[in-house]
Amino acid sequence: MIRKIIILLMIFMSSSKIKSQINYKVEITEPNSHYAHVTLEFPVTGGEKTIVGLPVWTPGSYLVREFAKSIESVEVKDENSNSIAVNKINKNQWEFVAENNTTISVSYNIYCHEFSARTTFINEEQALLNNASLLMFISGRETQGGFVSIKFPDKLWGNAESSLPKINESTNSVTFEFDNYDVLVDSPIQLGNFKIFDFDVAGINHRVALVGYNNANTEKLSEDMQKVCLTMYKIVGEFPCEHQPCRPYLFIVQHVESGGGGIEHLNSTVLVMPRLAYSNSSRYQSFLNLVAHEYFHLWNVKRIRPFELGPFNYNEENYTKSLWVAEGITSYYDELALYRAGYIDKEELLNILAKYINRHENRPGKDYSSLSDMSMDAWIKEYRPNENSANSTYSYYSKGFIAGMLLDMKIAKESNGKNNLDDVFKKLYKDFYQAKSIGGKIGTGYTVAEFESVCSEVAGSDLGDFFNLWIRSSTQPDYLNAFKEVGITAIINKNEIADWGIRTKSNKVDYLNRNGMAKKMGLNVGDEILSLNMIRVNDDINSLWASLGQPQSVEVLYARDGILGRTSFEKFEPLIEFEIELQFSPVIDSKSKKAQASWLKK
Repeated sequence: MIRKIIILLMIFMSSSKIKSQINYKVEITEPNSHYAHVTLEFPVTGGEKTIVGLPVWTPGSYLVREFAKSIESVEVKDENSNSIAVNKINKNQWEFVAENNTTISVSYNIYCHEFSARTTFINEEQALLNNASLLMFISGRETQGGFVSIKFPDKLWGNAESSLPKINESTNSVTFEFDNYDVLVDSPIQLGNFKIFDFDVAGINHRVALVGYNNANTEKLSEDMQKVCLTMYKIVGEFPCEHQPCRPYLFIVQHVESGGGGIEHLNSTVLVMPRLAYSNSSRYQSFLNLVAHEYFHLWNVKRIRPFELGPFNYNEENYTKSLWVAEGITSYYDELALYRAGYIDKEELLNILAKYINRHENRPGKDYSSLSDMSMDAWIKEYRPNENSANSTYSYYSKGFIAGMLLDMKIAKESNGKNNLDDVFKKLYKDFYQAKSIGGKIGTGYTVAEFESVCSEVAGSDLGDFFNLWIRSSTQPDYLNAFKEVGITAIINKNEIADWGIRTKSNKVDYLNRNGMAKKMGLNVGDEILSLNMIRVNDDINSLWASLGQPQSVEVLYARDGILGRTSFEKFEPLIEFEIELQFSPVIDSKSKKAQASWLKK
């Protein structure tokens, strides 16, 4: 009797697994058309409303991209191929009701010809599947797992790579398994004919797919990527492993004529690199920065995350005031990594820090928003710039970089050289990802207050004033004292520069510095600049003004909306440029020496 009960229980459990299973089928029959045909199969209960939809954004890129705009011909059928009425209820969701218990198939065509690290792109040579832009979710069933099968022309492609476990593969098809929709969205799939190489970090296999023609020296690239990844791994000192054995980490490197960038995923990343830039030392170093940046997201944001970033709401924006931690501090670490890995020395590191500070401090918009507010406004400002953005905003990447640097130095100083920012991430990893000390479930996110509390605990001092000044206000940091505490001399100059604060393209104004002379003269973005003191302007009014000896009495002729106008000034007012120089102090006290050693620990 007991045996029968066990058998029945096993059958029930097996049946339940089958019923909860979700299957995606992606068919790419004519890649030169850039279309994919997607079928989503899953069981439903008769009489119950079902809603399916495509995300409006993809995690890691905080912009509503409206992926559903590319969908065509949504159809719903039951297991007997009977059509079921489907109704579109908003921009990205559809609903239907099946009369009986049945297995449903939802099918649609989707156009995929927008190339970026964040979107799905299909052509005759490859298919990069970013699943938020391709595969619908079933509302209320995002926690269920299943399979995604892809069919493609065997004569065109030979490889299929993803961080998802591969179940089977043939010459023209491949099937992957996923645990839930969040994992599926966070696991891009690369199809095509591309080169692959491997290396290990902390005993974990790392795979690199080089997609498209390029001039990479794969032996050197493998060594350098391994060194960079090992450097980033040592920050936390533990590789995240939700499955046993640990799944490989995957780099998908897309090669293009020009451009760059990347986006992080749960166990992978997509990077974009100019195909012939590996022989350019500066550009190659920037690529290693990018590798470091996206790889460190394996911890920072994918495991150590603001609590607002998960579980995700794919129908609308997911706001957080902590993107400066997720992205800005990661940007700080990707530069620090090159020092720690031995690619640059400490003097070169100081030069990089100074460049970040100068670029930020010379942006007019730096005075008008706090860093936490810029994080919150990412959805409407960071990725939607206009001609006035530099006057009213700045990037949470750039000031987040500066805040991360200042925080690192502050912790080193307050802890008397015992700790640095690494120790914050070690503790965050244990407390809020592994959730060991708070008794929560794995993957618990941190609040703003909890992040700041951990920083104070690691520093051994209350850092409340630090966060109030540098994160929740737009106050300029006290660079002189901050650097002095770690044995660095900061020299700040305020330079007058002979610049009108204007940028033109084909003689039309496309940017005006809010503090510049051109703005004070009443020129507008869109104006066509015709002449300066009756001399024709050939695009660059600053150059012409310099050629004329920088006259103080000036008249400008311009056209605005087809009507001529004149404006002038009698006395030029220069722009003020902020410039910081950083040097290691020749003589420092013992406390600053300890702080510096902790901050610059390799």
